[in-house]
Amino acid sequence: MERIKIGITQGDINGIGYELILNTFETEEMASICTPIIYGSPKAATYHRKTIGSQTSFQVVDSADAARDGQLNMVNCFGEDEQKIDFGQATEEAGKAALTSLDMALTDLRDGKIAALVTMPLNNATIKRIDGLPFKSQTAYIEETIGEGRKALKIFIANNLRIALATDKIPVAEIPARINKDLLAERLVILHNTLKRDFFIDNPRIAVLALNPLANGKEEQDIIIPVIDELFKRGVRCMGPYPADEFFGTENYKHFDAVLAMYYDQGASTFKSIAQNEGINFTAGLPLLRTAPAIGVGYDIAGKCMIDDEQSFRQAIYTAIDVARNRVRFDRERVNPLQKQYVAKRDDSDKLKLDQIEDEE
Repeated sequence: MERIKIGITQGDINGIGYELILNTFETEEMASICTPIIYGSPKAATYHRKTIGSQTSFQVVDSADAARDGQLNMVNCFGEDEQKIDFGQATEEAGKAALTSLDMALTDLRDGKIAALVTMPLNNATIKRIDGLPFKSQTAYIEETIGEGRKALKIFIANNLRIALATDKIPVAEIPARINKDLLAERLVILHNTLKRDFFIDNPRIAVLALNPLANGKEEQDIIIPVIDELFKRGVRCMGPYPADEFFGTENYKHFDAVLAMYYDQGASTFKSIAQNEGINFTAGLPLLRTAPAIGVGYDIAGKCMIDDEQSFRQAIYTAIDVARNRVRFDRERVNPLQKQYVAKRDDSDKLKLDQIEDEE
């Protein structure tokens, strides 16, 4: 089977990104299941390797096209420039280097030189964009850069647990105003389609969490329930809304292929308590493929050889490989696909719009 080229950004050079990469690729097994390509600095990688006493080697290549199977490759994003490393510190220089790595990897991803991208953690606050706009997150930046107008959906994944977010990191006071029919319909359709194509689940079941604790608020009655009802009629098997505490406390999530949480803490906090160190961040809805370990920059342990589990990063790579193959298989087996569109009856109170929904097969 042909090995898939997986791009890997270096992330924040003052954090744990390089240590995770070097530890993970110490064994030949990881380089045998894909062709890994780091977008980074050979000098920074060597500094990290000496600091932690790693024996992992890498080969510098001119481009992703020159990457070789069976070894850890690196595309040099910085030439002969030095990258100052100050473990545990949030610096503008580290932010600039992280953005350069990400930009070069995204260019190759868009050009088809790599099949998928795994991004290492960075510090959003250290990123200074050339256009002066704020750097909200890697997911938002990737959506803007290679999304081709499509909307990204963040999904936390650990084994069969998948929790998607209707809204991301916004102030709690703003959440109710963000929850509307258009948004929920868009998120649920993206989630439905990615479960089918990316994870090869033929008839996925999606649980929708309530915004309010007892699922009896205005948002549930006027927004969430009507969207669930309409989409269910159109072939999206979404159910709910479920109060989050009872839903997870009774392990009801095990009966579903995915869960849509209304806001970040509702999904992320529960996910991290269940997934521990195995979770990943998957970006759905975009034409190109990106995963990431669901971990932070790790300033407190950077350079101290305190990482004892690379499972999250490994799972990000495994998922990227699996999804890349699933997409090829899904597209190959899907003959003369029919798509249907739904435009809801409109009046002043109902402006539900749904994107294309894949036909059930």
